[in-house]
Amino acid sequence: MSNSAQSRADLVRHSAYEFALTTVLLFVVVSLVRWLALPGSSLTIGNPHTLFAVAGIAVAALIAALMYSPPGRASGGHLHPGVTVFLWSSGLFPARAVLPYLAAQLAGSVAGTALAGAVWGEPVRQVGYGAVAPAPGTGAVELFLIEGAALAAVFVAVALVMARPALRGLIPAVIGIGVGVVIATLGTVTGASINPARAFGPALLSGHHEHFWNYMIAPLVAPALVGLAHRALLTRRAAAPSPASASAEA
Repeated sequence: MSNSAQSRADLVRHSAYEFALTTVLLFVVVSLVRWLALPGSSLTIGNPHTLFAVAGIAVAALIAALMYSPPGRASGGHLHPGVTVFLWSSGLFPARAVLPYLAAQLAGSVAGTALAGAVWGEPVRQVGYGAVAPAPGTGAVELFLIEGAALAAVFVAVALVMARPALRGLIPAVIGIGVGVVIATLGTVTGASINPARAFGPALLSGHHEHFWNYMIAPLVAPALVGLAHRALLTRRAAAPSPASASAEA
């Protein structure tokens, strides 16, 4: 097989992994909403702050587990269009793979949401397929800025870990914990989507489209900006003379 054919085959395989991983992510997330948020459920948590704290812990563990899994290691375990955009804008992910990954993630979002609806039935429809919504009084601009800033903070932490080769194995844990903290702290304000794949499938199947574009665009703009800054720092670092070469020149 030629190198180009092998490269295409790898891209198809990795995109399929992204589809499968995102399907699992959304199935579990929508299932959590069904069991924890639906009044009358045997596992319902009535206090919204406690609800989002529990959900944050569960999602943090799930994201890390999926990223550390064999399919996650093979594809990079993006699970999030923002991760793909961040790596691409950092110069660390090929442009030709961006659209296949994004398409796979959004398709997985729909598949995972639909699977949860098929497994749990009417209760999932009663919770709107887990569609995300901000708290009453949270405006569109406020929602965009909060969601974007929260995700930017997560990616700054990721970039700092990436700068230290010995710590790169912790990236899945850093992303999982970062997302979990955002869910726990901002869930009662913005709904804490911070992932277009989290918002897409539930909005599509439920028909709840309020603030849809905020939930889709803010988590792409923020990682892109952080990625560009990260790329600039990498370029500057590569151009800077090493201490050894500087001393040799002296």
